[in-house]
Amino acid sequence: MTGIANHPGKKLKTLALTSAIALGLAAASGSLHAEEQPGAGVTVQPAVASWTSAVPVSWVFVELLEELGYNVQNPISLSNPVAYLAISEGDAHYWPNGWFPLHEPQLPDNFHDAGTIFDPLCPACGIQGYLVDAASVERYGITNITDFQQDEVRAAFDATGDGKADLFGCPPGWGCHEGINAMFEKFELDEYMNHVDAGYAANFAEALSRIQAGDSALYYTWGPSAWLLALTPGEDVMWINAPGIVEDEAERAEGVPGAVTDPIEMGFVAADIQVVANNDFLADNPAAAELFRQVSLPIEWISEVDAAMGEQDLSDPMVRPLVQEWIAANRDTVDGWLEAARAAAQ
Repeated sequence: MTGIANHPGKKLKTLALTSAIALGLAAASGSLHAEEQPGAGVTVQPAVASWTSAVPVSWVFVELLEELGYNVQNPISLSNPVAYLAISEGDAHYWPNGWFPLHEPQLPDNFHDAGTIFDPLCPACGIQGYLVDAASVERYGITNITDFQQDEVRAAFDATGDGKADLFGCPPGWGCHEGINAMFEKFELDEYMNHVDAGYAANFAEALSRIQAGDSALYYTWGPSAWLLALTPGEDVMWINAPGIVEDEAERAEGVPGAVTDPIEMGFVAADIQVVANNDFLADNPAAAELFRQVSLPIEWISEVDAAMGEQDLSDPMVRPLVQEWIAANRDTVDGWLEAARAAAQ
């Protein structure tokens, strides 16, 4: 007599049950994979700005989008107006290097019908203005560029012995060179100050040397940049006001570290660094859209990488390992961003 275990019908039922379990596990595995990598199968083309501090920001988004499963192409370097046109036409899907409101005039007509500008990933980080050594700020009560009209202040900042305070500024041909000269004209400062317009590295080196020697110094700089690391605002130096240069309420920046007042009028519009992306891409990719909302980057880290690029002569691809190190060091925070992105795709 044939046993039940060897009965053909029983074998078929067992085989069917095994197959069903296998199919169920495969479906569950596929579902889990889709949840973990909502961007799987989607190719993304980013754009990146031409200045060095844009590079680490760019690679952060490449890394995180790849963790979401996206196939991210190497970022293409574009000038600002071309980048915004590429976003509006869908030739590039996103650009994490918007500086607003500075870039508003560079947007093509009807841009907001085709593109979205996200909340700042680094608020008031695109800054430029005038810094004074902290000791002199305290000693002379300096808060404003017009304080250099005072005899005592002017004498303290006279590096050349001609009776005028020296502002270590920008070389001819730079936009900041014109901005500084416009400020001199606005406040009629030529009688009281010199714009030292040698090469920027030489100018900064002179200001740094004076401050390290305990002397007074006034200089122009911008951020994110390596220059903000050599002399740290709020510790070594302080941002001072140059009001009324940019005749727009946007020149009043709030929450700037190391500013003598809050808000402060920098003399240049302080910019928020923001992600800009194509609307069609966002509609099709809610995970990417949520990631663009989540990411927040510190100006100190961006400046550190910018410094490393200059000191070590790093090409854009050579910056990527530095970004990977930062992500690893901030894994808990980054995982929170990714979880939010994955949840948005469900």
